[in-house]
Amino acid sequence: MISDAELQTQLEQLQAQHAALQAQYQALQIRQQEHEISANQWLNQRTEELKAEAREQRKAETLQRVFYRIAERAAADLSFYDFLQAVHGLLGELLYAKNCYVCLYDEKKQIKDFPYYVDERDGDALQLSAVPLRRGLTEFVLRTAQPQIIDAERLKRLEASGDVTEGSGDMSFSSWLGVPMQIRGQIGGILAVQGYEPGIAYSPADADILSFVANHVSSAIERYQALDALRNSEARYRTVIENVGVGVVVVQDGRLVFANASVEGVVDHPLDYLLSQPFTAVIHPDDLAMVVERHGMRLRGEPVDSTYDFRVITQTGEVRIIELSAVRIEWAKQDAVLLFLVDTTARREAEQTKRISLQKQIELNDMKTRFISMASHEFRTPLATIHGSVELLLHYEDRMPADKKRQTLQKIDDAVERMTHMLENVLVIGRTGAGQLEFKPRPMAITPFCMGLLDELRSAMTRQYERVSVVIDLPPHEQQFLLDETLIRNIAGNLLSNAIKYSPDGGEVTLRVQVLADQLVMTVRDQGIGIPEADQAHLFESFHRASNVGPIAGTGLGLSIVKDAVTCHLGTISVQSQVGQGSCFTVTLPNPPMSAAHATP
Repeated sequence: MISDAELQTQLEQLQAQHAALQAQYQALQIRQQEHEISANQWLNQRTEELKAEAREQRKAETLQRVFYRIAERAAADLSFYDFLQAVHGLLGELLYAKNCYVCLYDEKKQIKDFPYYVDERDGDALQLSAVPLRRGLTEFVLRTAQPQIIDAERLKRLEASGDVTEGSGDMSFSSWLGVPMQIRGQIGGILAVQGYEPGIAYSPADADILSFVANHVSSAIERYQALDALRNSEARYRTVIENVGVGVVVVQDGRLVFANASVEGVVDHPLDYLLSQPFTAVIHPDDLAMVVERHGMRLRGEPVDSTYDFRVITQTGEVRIIELSAVRIEWAKQDAVLLFLVDTTARREAEQTKRISLQKQIELNDMKTRFISMASHEFRTPLATIHGSVELLLHYEDRMPADKKRQTLQKIDDAVERMTHMLENVLVIGRTGAGQLEFKPRPMAITPFCMGLLDELRSAMTRQYERVSVVIDLPPHEQQFLLDETLIRNIAGNLLSNAIKYSPDGGEVTLRVQVLADQLVMTVRDQGIGIPEADQAHLFESFHRASNVGPIAGTGLGLSIVKDAVTCHLGTISVQSQVGQGSCFTVTLPNPPMSAAHATP
C-alpha cells in the first residue's frame, strides 16, 4: 500500500508534469499561432501574386483581342477614315482615348496630314491636309522619334527651351501622349491621345500600349496607302497579308483558296498540302463538327461567335490549340470566310498551370484548417482530463481511497500518453512534408517484431484489446528481411491499432505476413465499422477521417503516415472495406535478397 508521503511525492511530480504540460501547450499554441500567421501571410502574398498574374493575363488577352480586331478591320474593305475610327474605338479598351488623332508625315515635302482627328474642344478645326511643319508637339515626337508624355509642367519647360513654340489647338490638356509610327522603315507619322479632365495622367505603360497599337496601325496604313496607290492591286494586297504575323486564310467552297506563309508555323503542315486538301483536313476529329457547323452559320449570315478555339493535329501528331477569328468576305465575287489563326497552346497550358497552382493553394488552406480543428479538439480533451484529475487530487486527496487515486493518476498518465502520441504523429507528418523522412533498411526478424508490437498494443489499449480476438499468421521466427524498423512500426502499429480501435463490437483482428516470391505481403483485417465508399478515395490524406467514426477519438494522421512509410519502402497499399463488415488493408513491399554483408551472426 502506498503511503501518504509517497502519494504526496507523486502528486508533486504530477503537478510539476502538469505545469510542464501547460507550458508545452502554451508554447504549442504560440507556435501554432505563428505558423498560422506565417501561412496566412504567405497565402495572402500568393493570392496577390496570382491576382497580379491574372491582371497581366487579362491585359495580354485584351491586347491580343484588339490586335485581331484591328487586323479584321484592316481586311474588311472599310474606308481609311472608318478604319481609323474603328481603331480609335478599340484603343479606348486599353487606355483613356477620348481625344485621339493620327498624323502622317511626308519627309520629302515637309508637310503633315491629319486623316483622323477627334477632339472634344478642337472639333474638326485641325482635320487638315498639307499642313506645313512647325515647332509643335507633333513635330517634337517626329524629331525625337520617341514616345512623349507631356503634362502642363513639362509643356512649360519645352516652351521655355524652345522645343515647342508653335503648338496648335487647345493646349490646356491635363496630359498628352504621342508615339511615332514606323511606315515603310522610317518615321512616317504619330498616333496621339490627350485628356483635359483633371486626374488624367498617362504612364510609361500607356506609352508602351499606344506604341504597340501604333505598330499595327502603321501596318494597316501601309496597306491602305498601297491599295490606294495601286488601285486595290491583288499583288500588293497579298504582300500586306503575308506580312501580318498571324496565320491568314480564305476558305471558299470548303477549301483554302488563299493562305499566307505564317499558317505553316501555326498548324505545322506544308502550305501546298493545306491548299490541296479540304479546309477540315487537319482539324481534330472531336472539334470537326463544331467548326463545320459554325463555318456554315457564318456563310448563311446567322449569328455566330467571331472568335473561338479549336484543335488541330500537326504532321508529327502533336495536338495544338488554335484561336480562330473569322469574318465573312467576298472573294472573286463569291462568298468566302477570312480567318486569322493563332497558336495559343502555350498560353492555355500556362493558364492550366495557374489553375492547378491555385487549387493546390486552396488544398493547402483546407489542410491548415483541418489541422487547426484537429489540434483544437484532440488536445483539449486530454488536457481537460489532466486538469480535472489534478483538481480532484488537490481538493479531495485526503478523502479518496487508494484505488481511486490510482485510477485518477492512470487517467493523467493515459492523457499524457495520448498527447505524446499525437505530437509524434504530427512530427512524422512534418518530416515527410519537408522531405526528411529517412529510409534505413536493416535485417530484421518480422515475427518477433510483430509479437512485441502486439504486446505493446495489449498494454496501451487494454480495454479495446480485450474486446477482439487477435489471429496471427507469421513467417518462421528466425526469418529476416531488409526493412526499416521505424517505418515498419509506423505501418504495422497504425494498421493494427486502427483495426482494434474501430472494432468496438469485437470480432477477429487478423495479422498475416506472407513471403511471395520477391515480395513481402502484410495483411491486416478486421470485422469493425468499415469505411464508407465515399471516404475511401481520401483515406490516406492527412487529417482526413471517415464520416462514420462517431465518438471514436483520432487525428486522421495514422493512414497518411502508413502511406508515406510504404512509399519509402517502394511498396504499395490497398484497401477493401464495407460499412458494418470491416476492412482489409494489404501492404506489398519489395523483398530483395540479403547479401552476406547483411546477414546477422
